[in-house]
Amino acid sequence: MSTSDITMFVIGTATLIIGYFLRLVHNDVRKNTEEQGKLKGKIELVEQESRLKYQAIQEQTQLEIKSLARNVSELSDAVKQLILNR
Repeated sequence: MSTSDITMFVIGTATLIIGYFLRLVHNDVRKNTEEQGKLKGKIELVEQESRLKYQAIQEQTQLEIKSLARNVSELSDAVKQLILNR
């Protein structure tokens, strides 16, 4: 074996090792990118669900406030009638 053969063998081996690790990194990046996309979709669904729940709570609260206002008005009228009758 000559020096150039040994050099070519070392360069070839180093290239194979570097290529192997680059392939591993590429596969990991691709896998992580896909996972990130899935997680982003889940986050968007959770945000949308949260907005809908907030809106429902807000509407329910407004209905309860209107109901309480109506009840207070009726109570005020009843107290007024009691005062006027006495």
